[in-house]
Amino acid sequence: MKNLTFLLLFVCSALAAGAQEVSFGAKGGLNIAKVTGTDNGKTRASIHLGAFARIGLTEEWSVQPELVYSGQGYKWDPPVLDDVNFAVNYINLPVMVQYHIIPEFHLEAGPQIGFRVAAKAKNDGDALDIKDETKGIDFGLGFGLGYTFDMGLGVGARYNFGLTNIWDGNRDSGANSVAQIGVFYVFGKKKF
Repeated sequence: MKNLTFLLLFVCSALAAGAQEVSFGAKGGLNIAKVTGTDNGKTRASIHLGAFARIGLTEEWSVQPELVYSGQGYKWDPPVLDDVNFAVNYINLPVMVQYHIIPEFHLEAGPQIGFRVAAKAKNDGDALDIKDETKGIDFGLGFGLGYTFDMGLGVGARYNFGLTNIWDGNRDSGANSVAQIGVFYVFGKKKF
C-alpha cells in the first residue's frame, strides 16, 4: 500500500512539473450509494467532502488527483425487520483525467482507490462495528462531468463503480456503486 501511495504521489509530481497551470480546490456534495448484489438492498444517502489539485497539461486536457471522504454502503430492507443501514465510509483517492470541451465544461474519467475508515450496521439506534467483515481497500472507476463558473464556483456529477468485492470472508459478493452530485470551488491558478 505504501508503494502504491508513493507511485501515485510520484506520478502527480511529474505531471505538475510539466504542467501549464495548477489550481487547487475543495468539493462536497451528496452521495447516493448502493452495494451491488445485495438482496433487498436500497440506496443510502450520505455525503462526500474533499480537496483536489487540477493540473493543466494542455488547453483541453488536465489531470485532477483528489482526496475525498465518502460515505457509502446501502440500506437493507429485510422482510420482517426494520431497515438496517450499512454505513461503510472511505477515504478515496481518485485520479481523474479531464477533457475540457470548452474551458468551463469538462468530461472526466479515471481510477480510484479507497481506504475504508469505518463500517457499521445501524438499526433502531443500535450500531454494530462490521469492519472485520469488510475489506480495507476498494478499487473502482469513475466517470463524470463538471462546469466551472467565472468566479471559481462549479457544479459536478460523477458515477463511481467498484471493481472489487467489499466483503471479506464468506459473505456474498458485492461492489460499491455511488452516484455523486455536488459543488466545488477552484481557489486560484498558478501559471508555470
